[in-house]
Amino acid sequence: MQGLKKTDKILLRVPNWLGDAVISLPALSALKGLYPQARITVLAKPGVSPIYENNPDVSSIIVYEGGGRHEGLGGMLRLAMELKKEKFDLAVLFQNAFEAAFISFLARIPERAGYARDLRTALLTRPVRLTEGIKGRHQVFYYLNIIKELGGSVSFTEAPLPVIYMNGDEIKKAERFMEGNGFGRGGFFFGVSPGASYGPAKRWGIEGFREVIERITGDIGASAVIFGGKDDAGVAEKLSGRLTARHLNLAGKTTLREFIALATLMRFFICNDSGPMHVAAALGVPTVAIFGSTDPLLTGPLGKRVSVLRKKIECSPCFKRQCPFGHYRCMSVISAEDVYAASKAISKEAV
Repeated sequence: MQGLKKTDKILLRVPNWLGDAVISLPALSALKGLYPQARITVLAKPGVSPIYENNPDVSSIIVYEGGGRHEGLGGMLRLAMELKKEKFDLAVLFQNAFEAAFISFLARIPERAGYARDLRTALLTRPVRLTEGIKGRHQVFYYLNIIKELGGSVSFTEAPLPVIYMNGDEIKKAERFMEGNGFGRGGFFFGVSPGASYGPAKRWGIEGFREVIERITGDIGASAVIFGGKDDAGVAEKLSGRLTARHLNLAGKTTLREFIALATLMRFFICNDSGPMHVAAALGVPTVAIFGSTDPLLTGPLGKRVSVLRKKIECSPCFKRQCPFGHYRCMSVISAEDVYAASKAISKEAV
C-alpha cells in the first residue's frame, strides 16, 4: 500500500483498554510521520482519551460516549453523522471491533484502514492482513504494522517506547496534593497497583503485596501509594486495611490525568500486568511488573527501566481472565521474596 495523495484530515480510532492505548502511542507518532501536514483527530472512549491529551501529534480528541449520547445503534448513527460533518479523508482503525469500521463507513470517510478481521473486511478500503508473524510480536508492532501497510517507514527491529505528555501545571498540582497529604516534596514514595481490570488471573495476591510493602518501607523508610481505577477500589481497600506501613490509598479516587501526574513522582512502581503498569513504564518510572496468565513478550511494559517477573508453568500463558483450573499457580509461584528483590534492585537504580 502507498500513502494517500490527499490526506489533510485523519480520524484515528484508538483502543478501549488503557494498556492498549499506551502501547498504540508509537503508531500514532508513526502516522504523524507519514502524514506530517495532516490534522489527526483521535476518537476514544472516556476511559482512555486522557492518554492522548497534550500530545503534539494530536490536533483534537472526540470522546466516544458509548454509555451516553453514543449508546446503542441510535448513538452510533449519531456519532457517524457527527464524524461525517468533519469530512475526514482517512480513518485509521487501531480498534478491532466491527463497529469501528461500521461507524467510519457510515461517516462516509473515503479511505478506511484497519485489520481485516471481525467480519469487517468489506467495510475497509485498505484492509490489512493479520499474519502469524505480527501476532507473535509485541503488540506495539500490531499497531505499527497498520502504518507500515499505509506506506510508513516502520522498523521492526526494536520496540519503540511510548511517550505520554504532561504539562508543568499538572505535575505541580500533583506535588501539592502529595504535600497536602503529608508526603513532603522530595520524599521517597513508591507506587503500587494491586488490581487488574482484565480479571483475577492477572492479579498477584494481596498478602504478597502487603509483605513487600512492609519490608520495603521498613528497609528504606519509604512510603507506599496505592493506585488503581474504580474497579480496583475493593482490592486496594483490602490491601490498605492490612498494612501497618505508612501509605496512601488513592485507588478509584483520581482521574486518569491525576494518576499519571502522581505516577511521575514515584521512585518506582510495583504492579500486575495492567494499564497502570504501561503508564508507569511509559513515563520512565522504574517498573516491576508481575505476569501470570499473559505473556510479557506480547504485552510487556515498554520503558527504559522495567523488571518483569514471570515463572513459566505448563499451563501458562493461557490468556484467560480466570484460571481454568482454579489454582492460579502462575501467580502463586511468584513469591514475596521475588518481588521484594526486584523492587529493591530497581529502587537502587531510582535513587
